[in-house]
Amino acid sequence: MADQLRVLVVPHTHWDREWYLTFQQFRVRLVRMVDRLLATLDSDLNFTHFLLDGQMIVLEDYLEVQSGAAAALQAYGRAGRIQVGPWYTQPDEFLVSGEALVRNLLIGRRMAAAYGGAMAMGYVPDTFGHIAQLPQILRGFGIETAAFWRGVGREVTQSEFWWAAPDGSRVEVLFLAGEMGYSNARELPLDPAELAKRVAYIAETLLPHATAPAILLMNGSDHLEAQTGLPAALAATLPLLAEQGWQLTLGTLPEYAALTRAASDTWLTYTGEWRSPERAHLLPGVLSTRMWIKQRNAANEALLTQWADPLAAWAKRLGGEDQSALLDVAWRHLLRNQPHDSICGCSIDQVHREMVPRYDQSEQIAEEVIRQSSEVVARHVATQALMAPGDGVALAGAVPVVVMNPTGAVRAAVAEAQVQIAAPPDALVVRDDAGVAVPHVAVRQGGRELFRQSVPSEHVESLLLLVAQGRVLGYRVLGMICDAPDADGTMVVHVEVSEHGEPDLAFTDAAMDQLRAEAARPDVHALDIIITESSWTRLRFAAHDLPAFGGRAYLVCARQLEDVPPPTDLGASATTIENRWLHVAVDPATGTLTITDKTTGMVYPDLHRFEDGGDVGDLYNYAAPQQDRIIRVALAPPTLEITEDSPVRVALRITQQFAVPLACTADRQGRSAETAPCTIISEVGLTVEARRVEVQTTIHNLAEDHRLRVHFPAPFAAEYADAEGAFMVNRRPTRPPVGGADWAEQPVPTLPQGRFVDVTATDATRGLAILNRGLPEYEIMTNADGTATVALTLLRCVGWLSRDDFVGRRGHAGPGLATPEAQMLGTWHFAYALVPHVGTWLDNDALVPHEAEAFTAGVRAWPTVLHAGELPTTWQMVRLGPPALRLSSIKLAEDGTGVIVRWHNPTDAEVIAELATGIPFGDAVRVSLSEDMIAPVAGQADAPGQQWRVPTPGGGIVTLRLSWPNG
Repeated sequence: MADQLRVLVVPHTHWDREWYLTFQQFRVRLVRMVDRLLATLDSDLNFTHFLLDGQMIVLEDYLEVQSGAAAALQAYGRAGRIQVGPWYTQPDEFLVSGEALVRNLLIGRRMAAAYGGAMAMGYVPDTFGHIAQLPQILRGFGIETAAFWRGVGREVTQSEFWWAAPDGSRVEVLFLAGEMGYSNARELPLDPAELAKRVAYIAETLLPHATAPAILLMNGSDHLEAQTGLPAALAATLPLLAEQGWQLTLGTLPEYAALTRAASDTWLTYTGEWRSPERAHLLPGVLSTRMWIKQRNAANEALLTQWADPLAAWAKRLGGEDQSALLDVAWRHLLRNQPHDSICGCSIDQVHREMVPRYDQSEQIAEEVIRQSSEVVARHVATQALMAPGDGVALAGAVPVVVMNPTGAVRAAVAEAQVQIAAPPDALVVRDDAGVAVPHVAVRQGGRELFRQSVPSEHVESLLLLVAQGRVLGYRVLGMICDAPDADGTMVVHVEVSEHGEPDLAFTDAAMDQLRAEAARPDVHALDIIITESSWTRLRFAAHDLPAFGGRAYLVCARQLEDVPPPTDLGASATTIENRWLHVAVDPATGTLTITDKTTGMVYPDLHRFEDGGDVGDLYNYAAPQQDRIIRVALAPPTLEITEDSPVRVALRITQQFAVPLACTADRQGRSAETAPCTIISEVGLTVEARRVEVQTTIHNLAEDHRLRVHFPAPFAAEYADAEGAFMVNRRPTRPPVGGADWAEQPVPTLPQGRFVDVTATDATRGLAILNRGLPEYEIMTNADGTATVALTLLRCVGWLSRDDFVGRRGHAGPGLATPEAQMLGTWHFAYALVPHVGTWLDNDALVPHEAEAFTAGVRAWPTVLHAGELPTTWQMVRLGPPALRLSSIKLAEDGTGVIVRWHNPTDAEVIAELATGIPFGDAVRVSLSEDMIAPVAGQADAPGQQWRVPTPGGGIVTLRLSWPNG
């Protein structure tokens, strides 16, 4: 092979947008780097290729400063002299959702079009491991090759191999073998003799793994500039290598992939995720570093994918405005926080402070899109049907409330809304669309003063300029009261207004006429106008039978004699809470929980036990001190308190105080003798009809250098755990991994998850799922009796970006900088839930993933007014079956021609997906993840624009575009 060897040199830079410097500090260097690159390309026509790290944000950041260089960059892109894309940002794969990866590639592909198109390469050179579905995601964008370094163990002996996704789709992998990975040819010597030696040295390490007569030299590294003079040096070195039959040229990754394809029949095929630390650092501690970042990311992803995107799509279909441009901005703000040095929390403190406004802005846009879109949807619900004939007088002032369920299962939930209604809270009732009263709780909250001004009575007309289209200051007028004038001739006028509802124009006109008349009185010389928002009633009520991806309308009104809410199965005592499905008992001595499944009698004891241990690692890796001290027992028995015992929810508060070592010892070998108090407050709650026990935990942390987890022992043995991942559920063995002395990093038993991890008994009779909101690290421990315990990480507190003085990892993983804010001092809040169940996570109509989806998304309720509409009072926008299928996206199509509906099949077997919509569409087309057409999908004969049957392979991701009707 060596006598015909093609040595391909790929000049590149790897650009961490923020890390040991802030974004703006690195951008100063970025501007210099790209300026010099353009100068090099201008002056050296033999510098034919340069890879700009596979992420478009590099150019976005540069052009924000140097906008005049756009034409030159685009010209070089179209000429193939720079390679861009396919990503918008280089993301971490395990800490973001599959849908976020798709949006990342969609934006990157769109931006790359002006540069001649995105590089057809799944380039993820430095990502901390790789998800099992990445081949299918890449193939969904027409990308047939991936290139990466981390996560590959020594079981892989070839530098090229096939990697297959769960559905069987596969990509070629260019494994960037060797300790230097994507930097194996950085800063090459320009002297021909020295360059020949360096090439021979690199070739010696790569040739044993080569499958074709070609090797890949990656000429670049983190934040390095293009190496000027390199083409001439390669040309001068070529004669020195010609005797060996070696060709030395500049090239691209796609060019190298083409060279290796001739040997593809010799490649082995691998499946699954890549998480081995044998050859290169995997850095798994980032799963729990700065946990607040993971929580914000999960919340923002849920807000966009489960609320803003779907509501914007339905609102557009119902005649609302196109919100796609705003949603694109929201996604970009979120994606800028998903590169591995950002979302992993492994940068300097200032970097992570600067992530907060990006999360805030993404959230602000999403919330406003949700508000506007929900108003459009609510306007199309026939709320007038909530009123029976003859109800008009008795139910005057009634307020309809529309409740929406963004999840894939029919469900019950506690909805919350704020309404403005005259009836006092104790005289209210909430009725469903069948007129049946439902359990509720109501509390009156005072309104706020919006405006106060005194004007001479002769200037009343200038005051009335505040009124437009029946509204004052944009608010609907509810009432006006004019007090008698005082001795000085000043009349106080009280105006009550509401933000919701349509104005009564006749009433507003009459109020204006009355004000003019009062101002004309001879004993009135001035008007004191006080405009006050009407007081609110905060309602929480039991919404039942909420359709999947749909909603139901309820009526809030004055209670009548016949309105008697049905009894609930909720109950609370000093140490217990229960509903129809579950009974929870708190041990008054330890604060642990015993959950009984009331339908089966199965008991789950000793749950929810806290454990704190030392951590002398860094932002990248957890490391227990050599003389660790584990804290498992509180200083005293817990304090128990009933915090809610209402018709819709019951809850107990458990307060415990632990003494936690203040920090590690000076030599970092143990934990200090001095302790700090650590107060942990957990509210354990059950709602009406809930199949999950929800826990809200608050931790007051005053200690450093430690890891705090909560344990959930299962009363059975488990051979594997099932954890949600990107477009799949990962099945992983519960046995701990084993490393070796020569490994780059020792493997750890902590692993990534999405919204849930589930353990099932070995006989598959029962299981226990732990759900979470943004808590991505778990471990399955095997107890002495063979049973399994799920450990969920809440806090990991360390103070260094990188250290090289602990066992478990060879050398530094980054600069040795202090990061005191990563000690997570202060008060932190965590949300998780427990679901005991029969069978596996897929049984009971996929109970576990449905509960996880419901736990993260919740429901929302919006007050509206009585009106006609095309949607019935109980409606369903989309129905997808069978239950195992997971719908991941409803969004506006990239080309504006309709709505995208995407789902995946987490099972191994092909199923026929049955999709139906509650409102008609035009044609249905199966499209790729990039939204390019694959094939039309015929509708069902009796409802061609509303029902479709689509084969969905095991492990497969399917995307449909439903076109606008008549469009």
